[in-house]
Amino acid sequence: MLRPGIDRLDYSKLLTPPDGFVLDQAIGTTYSLDFDTLIGACLALGLSVETDSALMKDPIYLLNTLREAGDKITIFCQAGQIRLPRNLSPLYILLEKVVFQIQLKKTAKNRHPSFHPKVWLIKYRNSAGQNHYRLIVLSRNLTTDRSWDVAVALDGEAVSESVTSSQPIANFLAFLGKFINGNDTNTKRKRSALRKLSSEIKLVQFKLEHRAFEAFEFIPVGTSDDNNQTYSLTHTPLYSTNFQELLIMSPFISGAIISDFNKRATRHKDAKCLLVTRRQSLACLTPGQYDKFDIYTLKDQVIDGELLISEDSSESISQDIHAKIYLWKRYSNSELYLGSMNATHSAVSGNVEAVLRLVSRNRWLNLSKLTDDLFGGSPDSPENPFEKVEFFEAGNDTEDFMTETEKVIRNILSSPIRASLEQTGATYHVTLKFKKIPLSEDVTISPLLVHCPAKLAKTIVFENLKLLELSEFYIVAVKRGDITVQRVIKVPTDNMPLTREKSIVTDIIKDTSRFFQYLAFLLGDDYLMSALEYSLLQQDFLTPGGQQVVLPSLYEKMLKTAAQSPEKFSEIEYVINMVDDDGIIPDNFIELFHYFRKAVGIK
Repeated sequence: MLRPGIDRLDYSKLLTPPDGFVLDQAIGTTYSLDFDTLIGACLALGLSVETDSALMKDPIYLLNTLREAGDKITIFCQAGQIRLPRNLSPLYILLEKVVFQIQLKKTAKNRHPSFHPKVWLIKYRNSAGQNHYRLIVLSRNLTTDRSWDVAVALDGEAVSESVTSSQPIANFLAFLGKFINGNDTNTKRKRSALRKLSSEIKLVQFKLEHRAFEAFEFIPVGTSDDNNQTYSLTHTPLYSTNFQELLIMSPFISGAIISDFNKRATRHKDAKCLLVTRRQSLACLTPGQYDKFDIYTLKDQVIDGELLISEDSSESISQDIHAKIYLWKRYSNSELYLGSMNATHSAVSGNVEAVLRLVSRNRWLNLSKLTDDLFGGSPDSPENPFEKVEFFEAGNDTEDFMTETEKVIRNILSSPIRASLEQTGATYHVTLKFKKIPLSEDVTISPLLVHCPAKLAKTIVFENLKLLELSEFYIVAVKRGDITVQRVIKVPTDNMPLTREKSIVTDIIKDTSRFFQYLAFLLGDDYLMSALEYSLLQQDFLTPGGQQVVLPSLYEKMLKTAAQSPEKFSEIEYVINMVDDDGIIPDNFIELFHYFRKAVGIK
């Protein structure tokens, strides 16, 4: 079940539609976000290809994928936790329709709670109109981080009556809908779609396929139920009932939380407790808080990782645990808790988290079975990636995992920010207005797609920006001493030109060759093979003497598409309308397209 060397999950396959189905709608949540990882997820959801596919490098395929993603995929992340991409592309503009930030209100103690759940709720549909649903609960963010994480996926089908176990999922979706703000067409459509999905998910029965588990509970910690009561884990045996066996795997810990479990362990003289964490997290423990626990961390040779060979460079990639796992066992009953929640005070009281509680029995799940999986047998086995910590230097029980620079960024985002633009000839002026800015901080902000950083002020004007330099994404850079932290934020913008998307299309499909590559991509059965086929399509229209003709192979492709996937003709029409430069699209292809357009009934 949890053997690091064997029980591996492929993120792409978790997202890929079942056979015969295509993506209808996907809602994803993450604490931190990497644009390229998000694009990889879009490829898996829309095209059923690997997230590290070669298609990631070709703008032709990304253009189609991200256009569809704008309509079908919605991602929520913690405000101020979007990572700066290594290589910038105008295609990131298309992610503005996909990404929504969540900034939670400060607590009474002036703390910054985090939006921390890692969840996918996906709806697929087949040609017969049948729906299939998938709930994925993870500990992994939507980033390139190589640390060890955990995930579980449950598939479901619609039923005729409301399902009790699906109500918290519906409430979680309703909570997310509160953060889709704005009155533009995209946000209105996204709000409506999320509201509809929240309603229909109440009639979906998710099933446990593993025989070890007999029931589950999805717990969206920090959100509210229909009675305005806050979801938490206080009602679960993990936090309310004594135990004989306990395992906590958490990369980050608070001394007070570990101490609470340690005190409860004293109520049973033979209680066994195991803590698996990161070595640097142990500094928050003080003597007397952990004496009932055996403590393990990853071995140094595992943390040091492996050498990643790329075309451009070789770099050492470190890794550590990032999984959050809790095992509770009492007599014949045992339960497993997986998801985003660390064993920290912030996670338990303040953050929004997502936890999946899995109910089992001792014969299937206990500390011995779980540690056999994690340790590869005996704890002393050379195959064990973990090592027991016999001694460490205890420190102060403080919990402040957020760096000072991150606090500055959250303070900036805690008050409203608006952007507006004005066209001046062929260029644009963009004005940013901040209601409140932090004092005495070295902070700059710049549009994502053009490097022109300006010192943070209540009003900032960026002048003479080109159309493809306009974006709702901005880079915030906070400098403290020799350290500079850069994050991407999204700022709602008034009067954004609707012609940006057309400019992106014409920037990518800039000649006849690229048009035929896009056409092959749309008409091909195998998206990966389409890259090799487009040159053959081009030959259908050009004889050695340069005269345009049409050969049977293109007819065959278009006839097959008309019969099996007529909706693709809408995509072709979209490109034809966007590419208005004379000479890029052959006249006889447009004539042929209009013939098929009438045949498939496109108005």
